[in-house]
Order: sequence, then structure tokens, then C-alpha cells
Amino acid sequence: MKIAVCDDDLIFQRKIKEELDQYYQSLDVLVEIFSSGEDLLRAAAADPYGFFCVFLDIEMPGIDGMETARRLGELNRNLPVLFLTSHRDLAVEGYELNAFRFLTKPLEHERLCRSLAALEAKGREQARISVTKDGRDLFLPVENLLYIKSENIYLSLVTPDHTYLIRKKLKDLLPQLPPAMFCQIHRSYVVNLHKVFSYSGKDLVMEDQTVLPVSRNRQETLKEALLRSMAGKAAWEIQEDRL
Repeated sequence: MKIAVCDDDLIFQRKIKEELDQYYQSLDVLVEIFSSGEDLLRAAAADPYGFFCVFLDIEMPGIDGMETARRLGELNRNLPVLFLTSHRDLAVEGYELNAFRFLTKPLEHERLCRSLAALEAKGREQARISVTKDGRDLFLPVENLLYIKSENIYLSLVTPDHTYLIRKKLKDLLPQLPPAMFCQIHRSYVVNLHKVFSYSGKDLVMEDQTVLPVSRNRQETLKEALLRSMAGKAAWEIQEDRL
């Protein structure tokens, strides 16, 4: 997952990158820095759906943040934009552009975390995967998934009451999944962290009692992801032996 930060203040660039890296420390998130609206628009034009969200300074030389946001909306109208500014009076125009959030400088850590949590919640609500069942095309909410199993060029999408088979590679599906909800535990498995029943180090038990293998090199990442999820879901049963 990629997050774009567009701000011409080098000190602020470093500050917000540190905050984002800390927030997403257990997840595979790349923070890309841009110093002008022009640079960001070039990157977005090359890959309109490549960014999970954009942190965008309003007051920049050249193309300002408002105009940059308008052009981003033409490329991808669903791209969440979080405006950054030192002036609260610019918020009205920002919200007219359907801004997801408006953050004032200096950046408050707690407000940033709340904004990111809200963004993740929005992503969970909107994320859908196109599947076919009984000849009908359906849009499966990703939050319904227990886990995903990769088998060559096919994926098994396992829910509590049905398994859907789609022709797709795992690496192509991963960008569509909310990173705070899903974790790859093995080259063939991705799990919904909210559907984990227990974890013993090398084996993961899902709510349907399916036991899944965890690769040695992914055990620490999984543990961190589960602990992170516990902040919002107190029902986890995590067994610490052999961690």
C-alpha cells in the first residue's frame, strides 16, 4: 500500500513520514514524498489507483493544494485527500472538494491517528471483491472473508458459509485489501485478522477452527499485526507460547 505526502516543507515532510511509518510499522506501507503538486500529479497520472490516500498541503508554490486536489479527483474520484494547512479558514473550500479530513499544522499526533483509523474504517466499508455464485455476479465485502488461499492462478475466498473461486493472482488482490484488516501469513495464505481465534506461533486457528500454517519469516509480523488489532477488538485469544 502506498501513501502520498505532498508538501514543500522539508522539515514537515520528515515529521509526517515518521508519524506514518510509526503508525503503520507492522504493515507493508510505503510513504512517498512529493514537494510539489506537479510531481504528485505526474505520479498519479501514471497510476491513478496506486495511492491509498494523499496528504496534501494547501499552500504550495506553483499548483496549490486545492487545484492539485481537483485534478486528482479527475483521475480518481474515490481517492481520499487529507488537507494540511496552517490556516483553519481554508477548511471550507477544502470540504467543498470532498476532502476526507482537514489537518492543521503543527500536526497533532492523536488527531492524525484518529484520521487514519477513520480512513481504515471507510476502506473496510467500501472494499468489495467481484465474485460469481450460482451464475450471478456478486460484490463480496472483504470483511466477510475468513482467509484467502492461493492456488497457482486461482484464489479461494473463504467465508463462514461459502468458498468462492476466482481467477486472480494473490499479488494482484492484495492491494484491494485493507492493510489493517488483512495479513499475509504464508506465501499461499492471507487472513482476516478480525476472524482469528487463536495463534500459537507457527499455527493460526480461524473462527471456523481451520488451522493455517504461518511461515517462520512472517511470525513476528503476524504477532505485531494481531496485537495492533487488539486495540480495536478485545476478543482476541492470543497464546504466547513459542512466540
